[in-house]
Amino acid sequence: MTGDGGLDWLSFALGLLAGVILTWILRRRRRQDTEPLQPIQPRELHGELKALVLLYRADGRKIEAIKLVREQLECNLRTAKYLVEHVR
Repeated sequence: MTGDGGLDWLSFALGLLAGVILTWILRRRRRQDTEPLQPIQPRELHGELKALVLLYRADGRKIEAIKLVREQLECNLRTAKYLVEHVR
């Protein structure tokens, strides 16, 4: 910096602009890298699994119910969460 007020502000403005542009580019790239959500696979819970899920949900153990559904049906987290929340 030369001590000239105009040049100091110009350097600051250019640095700020470069930072904003770099941030925008990185965020845009990150959004493009993520995979789109897969549709929820329509499934029904039957028998003992349905009874256990209802029991866990009634006890407030929703996370354990989701883990159980994922393990038994070998489905993704989103599908298991949906099934646990919508079982009747």
